[in-house]
Amino acid sequence: MKKLLTVMVAVAAIVSFTTCGFAKQVAVKASADVVKGVITSIDTAKNEIVVKNEKTGVEKTVVADAALLTGLTVGEKVKATLKAGKAVEINKVLPKAAKAKK
Repeated sequence: MKKLLTVMVAVAAIVSFTTCGFAKQVAVKASADVVKGVITSIDTAKNEIVVKNEKTGVEKTVVADAALLTGLTVGEKVKATLKAGKAVEINKVLPKAAKAKK
């Protein structure tokens, strides 16, 4: 009887650790997406910008609140953080020379 109880406890422990591992993987996939590149167009009526990745050439339309779009211009390098397909943060990317001067 004690052996059966020991085996059941061991199986329950293994199952619980495995479940925690799967939950962690799901949480990582739900994290925010990041889009980096150069702004090719800004549509203030739709609250959208189009960002072109300089390495791949792929363009991505980013939807954001109007407040996030203020101060942005076509040709600027940006890094946009997206959650649920909408930008929650848009940062201008400084050239490497400007970063070194800090």
